[in-house]
Amino acid sequence: MYGKIVKPKIEDVINDALFGDALKNALDFVLYLRENKMNPVWSATNAWKVSYKTYTVCFIRLHGSADYHNLEVGSWHIIPFIGEYEADSLSNDFKEIAWANKKTCGGCGKCALELIAIFGRKFDYACEGSIRFINPDANEVECAKKLVELRRCEIKEGKAKKHQYIAMKDRNLSF
Repeated sequence: MYGKIVKPKIEDVINDALFGDALKNALDFVLYLRENKMNPVWSATNAWKVSYKTYTVCFIRLHGSADYHNLEVGSWHIIPFIGEYEADSLSNDFKEIAWANKKTCGGCGKCALELIAIFGRKFDYACEGSIRFINPDANEVECAKKLVELRRCEIKEGKAKKHQYIAMKDRNLSF
């Protein structure tokens, strides 16, 4: 008989895996999520999904999650799910932070919902998971909170698009 899969609480793993400012910022972000009734739910080794009303809001991953996330020992990241928000949805400072943390995979739109622009700026490849805060500092955590807040409001207002996960084996990643 197989043993039960352990689904650890995110704070327990964060406290063991991170230190210094990374630990402080990660705990601050998780506290913000919990205070806003968005609890991180274990989805895989060192990975937690955060949802609101069945819609994905963000993912939090720590070193030890799947290798393709390229997280080093003592590191973590937040991937907020974003939509086609108006350019004025964020302050200029937060827009600059979001754009600086835009990652291009080259396959956007093949495994996530494709976007034309991110806060008014067009990119060759952009999708709902294009922003990735790797070891975010305090300002980047505040920006991530704002992105989560925008997504949550979009969900409340019935304007959010539903993300459909496509398994790696089923993705048409010809890039």
